[in-house]
Amino acid sequence: MSAGIRALILRRLHEHPEEVESLTDGLPEELLKERPGEGRWSLHEITMHLVETQEIFSERIARMLVEDRPVIVPFRPDAARRDGAYAARGFAEGMAALRRQRELLLTLLGSLTDEQWRREGKHPEMRHYSVERCMESFMRHEEHHLHTMFNIFFGSREE
Repeated sequence: MSAGIRALILRRLHEHPEEVESLTDGLPEELLKERPGEGRWSLHEITMHLVETQEIFSERIARMLVEDRPVIVPFRPDAARRDGAYAARGFAEGMAALRRQRELLLTLLGSLTDEQWRREGKHPEMRHYSVERCMESFMRHEEHHLHTMFNIFFGSREE
């Protein structure tokens, strides 16, 4: 992977929490928790999902840095999450965790050597799963959810 792609990943991961805040700032709790349609997540639920996936991806990186090609288990939100468990966490608490964890993640990523960026794990759904591919996947996952949040914020009901 080029240094340019790594720089893009770091820049975008730095920007994402600000984008979440820009799409949720000042909204009353009832609007944050309002689902835009049957089976769809609210702005609140998407934000809590981002907090959880950041924890999962951070753990994956930690394992790849210390273990020899660890097996990575795919993550899929379970029924409890899909049915409202994300709504139980306080929004301000979740945003604080997102920012705090993001700062730690970016500090770690900024300290990695080229060799560490290339360390690998075994992911059953992805070929060549390395720290850099993990972080690119994480960045793109967040961007998908930011796009969904943008559509909810501006009233679109598209995914």
